[in-house]
Amino acid sequence: MRPPTRPPPKPLRGVSAEPVQPRGPASAADTVERLKSAQETWQSFQDFLDRRMHSRWVFRGCASREFLCVPSAGRTPNHDPLFEEHLFRAFKREARLHVSLPGATDWDWLALGQHFGLPTRLLDWTTNPLVACFFAVSSDPLDADAVIYAYPVDDTLVINPEGGPGPFEIDRVGFLLPTTTAPRIASQRGLFSVHPRPSEPWMPSGLAENSFVIPRGVRSRFQRKLFSLGIDAAHIWASLEGVCLSLSWQYRQRLGIGAAVF
Repeated sequence: MRPPTRPPPKPLRGVSAEPVQPRGPASAADTVERLKSAQETWQSFQDFLDRRMHSRWVFRGCASREFLCVPSAGRTPNHDPLFEEHLFRAFKREARLHVSLPGATDWDWLALGQHFGLPTRLLDWTTNPLVACFFAVSSDPLDADAVIYAYPVDDTLVINPEGGPGPFEIDRVGFLLPTTTAPRIASQRGLFSVHPRPSEPWMPSGLAENSFVIPRGVRSRFQRKLFSLGIDAAHIWASLEGVCLSLSWQYRQRLGIGAAVF
């Protein structure tokens, strides 16, 4: 997954005829209620995870419960599989100028492209539910209810990248455990679902039932809790960019050593 990018603010189109009234500070009662709600939701999240501790479970965080499980290659109108494959071949040619991957398979190249923003037929998942939670609460839109999906993966769903079909030859949804072609794949404990028909939303039986909704009002509190557990942009992206993103977030939150988690 890539670091989230924020769109620039829209220019003002005019001036309101009515003066804008500044918001007053939240009352002590409101603050206590929000803290209580965040703590209760976090405990519910822990209970959700405790029931899914087996290693076969994988997790995906989405910033809005309205988002469908559609890979990036299928999010444009009139998806063309042939054009998608041509795009992938072009990526491989260009990427070799910047990275050396001796012996890499097409699966390795596709995983690398996914992590750097190439439209692919892959969806990001992780074996670490806290990583999924981070992406759910820190990504845009920030004013929506976020959701974390959990899905059990058995051996029949795991793709063999060495001797099996290639990325454009599979005929059913499977899961790819990539080799570590980028540090962030390892730090995110990432894996991918692979979708032979990228434009079709994927909602297998049981996925809705195995989901946890994070209300918009507690998202920032969840991010603070994750930070206290060592899950932040610096850890997730394993790069100087991630360090700066994390420090920028701490600056905006006025969050330093000794600050309250919730």
